[in-house]
Amino acid sequence: AVIALRNLCANAENQAKVVQEGVLPPLIGMLRAFEENLQMLAAACLRNVALDAQNKLVVVETGALPPLVACLSSTNVGVQEQAAAALRVLSANTDNQTRIVEEGGLGGLIDLLKSDNKDVQEHACGALRNLSMKREVSRKIGEEGALPYMIGLMRSPDERIQE
Repeated sequence: AVIALRNLCANAENQAKVVQEGVLPPLIGMLRAFEENLQMLAAACLRNVALDAQNKLVVVETGALPPLVACLSSTNVGVQEQAAAALRVLSANTDNQTRIVEEGGLGGLIDLLKSDNKDVQEHACGALRNLSMKREVSRKIGEEGALPYMIGLMRSPDERIQE
């Protein structure tokens, strides 16, 4: 079911509807599941749901940040990628930026800059880019040691990473 919902939520018309139908609590519960594939799919679905501007706040208010931040520390690259992608989308909302930092998201995102996986790097960089729009968060990103890794990623042959 979660794969179908992930696909359906790629369509803007369905993003608000699924939230109204109560999809968030079960998805957030899946982020805490033992099965990594469920975590990955739930994070991907939340990413798609959060593409809707109103849903960005609702996803955070419903409690998705703690398990998403926890998923950044997974040993599964797919879970890392989808959690970072979801945080990238959620961090586009300025109200969410402070909350992501308060939940400990900076450390996990900075750690993912060291990943060997280009998609993980891209989403972690994208989330940090969004978070860096706030002056106080930008300072914390530097204080927590992201700068050497970001500078190193500028040398990547992959333009998505350089950007």
